[in-house]
Order: sequence, then C-alpha cells, then structure tokens
Amino acid sequence: MATEKLVIDFDSAQTNIYMLGGGVVLSEPTVAAVSTDEKNQIKAIGEDAWRLIGKTAKNTKIVFPVFEGEIVNEKVATNTLKAFLEKVGLKGSFVGAQALFSVPCGVTAEMVEKYKKVAKSCGISKVFFVESPILSALGQRIPMNDSSPCFVVDMAGGTTNIAAVSLDGVIAGISVNFGGNKITTDIIDYVADTYGLQIGLLTAEKLKKEIGSLDENDALTAVVNGRDLKTGAPRSISLKAMDIINPVKRYFDKIAELSLAVLRKLPPEVSAEIRHAGIYLSGGATSVYGLEKYYANKFGMKINVAENGMMCVALGGGVAMGNLSLLKKIALETK
Repeated sequence: MATEKLVIDFDSAQTNIYMLGGGVVLSEPTVAAVSTDEKNQIKAIGEDAWRLIGKTAKNTKIVFPVFEGEIVNEKVATNTLKAFLEKVGLKGSFVGAQALFSVPCGVTAEMVEKYKKVAKSCGISKVFFVESPILSALGQRIPMNDSSPCFVVDMAGGTTNIAAVSLDGVIAGISVNFGGNKITTDIIDYVADTYGLQIGLLTAEKLKKEIGSLDENDALTAVVNGRDLKTGAPRSISLKAMDIINPVKRYFDKIAELSLAVLRKLPPEVSAEIRHAGIYLSGGATSVYGLEKYYANKFGMKINVAENGMMCVALGGGVAMGNLSLLKKIALETK
C-alpha cells in the first residue's frame, strides 16, 4: 500500500500538488473538457483543457469543478483530481496515500464533506484540512508561534482569504468568493464597454499577465484580438497598461477595503505586532506589477509580497506534512 504524503491545493483556478520528498510536482488549471452526453466523459484536463476554452464543438463543454473555493461538481472534480494524481506518477498507487487539503478561511462542514468524498473516491485514505491563510504563512516562512500573529492576504483565483493568524489558529479572518479571476472577467467587461470589442477568457488572462499593472506610469502595450460588437467582424486594437488599470484596480481596492475592516476588529496587542511586521501577500494575483507600492500607500505600512505567491499554500502544506505535531495543531477538527 502506498504511503505517499501529499498536499493538494485544489483551487478554483489552479491545482497545485506537493509531494513530501519531491516538492511541488504539479501546477495546472483546475478545469476539464467533458462530453455533453450523460456520461460526462473527460476529454482533457488542466493545461490541455484550458487551451480549449472558447474553442470547443457542441459535443464538448468546459467545466470548472471547483467554484469560489467549493466543489460544485463532485464527479468531474474526482475524475480531474484522479487524472492529476496519475500525471505525477501515482497511477494505481495512490490508494492508501495521505493528503492535506487547503480550504478557505471559515470553511463549512458541508464544504469539507465534499472534499472528503472526492478524496475517498480517489483512493486517498486519510485527509487533513488546514485553512489556507495558515498554510500561506508557513509557506512564506513567516516567524510565527502561538503568541506571535501575522496578517495574511492570500489572493487565489476563485477566493481571497484575509486573516490574522498564529499557530493557535485564525484570530480574525474572512474568505470572500472572488479572487484573481475577477480581474480577468472585469477586463473582459471593460474592453467590451470601452472599446466595443468582445474578447475571450484566454485573451483577458493574457492581458492581465502581460500588461496588468497598478503603476500609472507603466508603458507596456499589447495587441488584442477579438470580435467587434457592432459589426461582428474580427478586429484588433493596441492597449497600454494604463488602458486597463481601472478593472485591475477594482479587485485590489475591494480587497484593501475588506482587509482594513478585518484589521479594525483585532485586539490592540495583535494590531501592534502586525503594524510592526506588516502585511503578507500571497496567491497568483500578487504577480500584478506595482502591487507592493500601491498597497503600501493604501495601508500605510510595510507590504511583504511573497516571492512565489502561487505556491505558498502548497509549500506551507509541505512544511505541515513534514511535522506531525504541527499538523495536528493546525488541522481542522472534522467528523
């Protein structure tokens, strides 16, 4: 029987899998292309399915089995996770494996139960659940103990988790049902409303990565192809980073507003420690240029942007899986 120990960050946008002793072994979009008949047969997963978005025929549909941090399609979620496990060399050998799943801050028992069902269907024998802000802190190697809290904002694809945490747990925090994916959808709407051009999800995501910026002096440009909303004909335009700064700002401004609300609820002693250490940012959205300076002005304190934001939760899970006493301390109690 296999004794692999895994960390599974099964996010709405990206799945990262960490294997104890092997590091991060998979990082692919949490998406599947499935048949439209009653069998819902998986045709492609991950990167292969992502490239099919907006290009499928009528007998194929794109499914995101995790939405806003919750498993919304157990069958596709199970088949997708099984395929991911097989990709990392665990084909037929992951029965008996142990896995730590990252979950949103304040996760409900019903949401946890769905993760358990998917894990069991994949043959994983034992599961642990830890809230993602705690794993993010561990992944960033933030000095932390029971009496030394830190403030983490983890900007994942489908959720954003904002929390003051210590090794004793979450002191105060919230999980909101939108993340970096909101920037992408806001860019789609903004380009349509402002330039009369309909662009697809893949194009908007590319725009976000190539010229998404919070620096008003950013001069980067990109050529965008789409469909003219008036004529229906293909059309191209050239956009500067400044041209899409409004939809980019929208997400970060809302997260700053929510973070300040959480900060105001903290006990004075916790506030004092956080003021000294600053705010720690992780998640895929932290790659947007100019974020550190933008948030330093917003919060009036030090902003610590993770070096590899997208992997912090998975790396933190690796720290926990390698330390049984730590894992027992931070894992959620489940039935």
